[in-house]
Amino acid sequence: MIKKQDIFAAHQSHPSCHAATITMTASGNLLAAWYAGSYETASDQSVFIARGSASSDGWTWSAPQRLPSEEGKPDGNPVLFTDPSGKIWLFYVTLYGRGWKSAILKVCWSADEGETWSHPLVLSAVAGVMPRTKPVILCSGSWLLPLYDERSYAPLFWRSDDQGKTWREVARLAPNPPMIQPATVLLSDGRLLAYLRTSVGWVYRITSDDEGSSWSQPQRTDLSNPDSAVDLARTLDGRLVLACNPYRDRRTPLTVAFSPTEAEHWQVFRDLEVGDGEFSYPCLLADPSGFVHCVYTFKRQTIRHAVFDRQWLCGGP
Repeated sequence: MIKKQDIFAAHQSHPSCHAATITMTASGNLLAAWYAGSYETASDQSVFIARGSASSDGWTWSAPQRLPSEEGKPDGNPVLFTDPSGKIWLFYVTLYGRGWKSAILKVCWSADEGETWSHPLVLSAVAGVMPRTKPVILCSGSWLLPLYDERSYAPLFWRSDDQGKTWREVARLAPNPPMIQPATVLLSDGRLLAYLRTSVGWVYRITSDDEGSSWSQPQRTDLSNPDSAVDLARTLDGRLVLACNPYRDRRTPLTVAFSPTEAEHWQVFRDLEVGDGEFSYPCLLADPSGFVHCVYTFKRQTIRHAVFDRQWLCGGP
């Protein structure tokens, strides 16, 4: 089974949207966020949020809510994270100059499943540090936040040992080739696995066996990449799901790959979207009931939500 739907109709006032993220709330609802504006990095670009609730024929999405922002300062790259207490965190950036290299990392949080949000706090005063992929709860209970440096095109990792009160950088890579946006999962043996976007036509992988303090040398996978974000998820029973654009020169089609074990044996590839246009920047969520959700950019006009089950992932109708 697979079902797809647009979360909202295209905005006339904010015609360009991108970089969706999704999380499940403590009550079992969904929360999605993305940025939208006149164009990417436009002065009117803001983060929007919508809530999804289960219905008899799928999911029903609320009208998008625009989060407050500084006048004339674009916001972007939201990442949602529900912590074990049910508190929802929103990591994002605000641009204080021209382009993503001027991005300043911020965070706010919600104690009522996204109805209201705290005042944002600046997490890093160093321009260019950006989020894209969701945090990981480590075996020790600490949190690992994958980040990347837009200036040097390199991944870095922050860790919090006090449930998000403070953060410290624990790893900064200087890879060759340059790579960003590490999509990171915790494996059953406690190791971390991350897949990364590159500008050289391939997805690369790295691993860590010390909770993200050090990482292996990057290895090229057999998966193509058109310099676009990928995402990786691990289901509760230890299977891996990957979402990516499988060609080196275009952000179409958008494909989901399935590995029946943690060995990264990508045996089944299913297309979520095909044809002309951009279908990109997927964000995956494996929910407790066994379904996998994916939100992604649909032609830069809307954000689409797809939900599918194990049968579809394994190649079924």
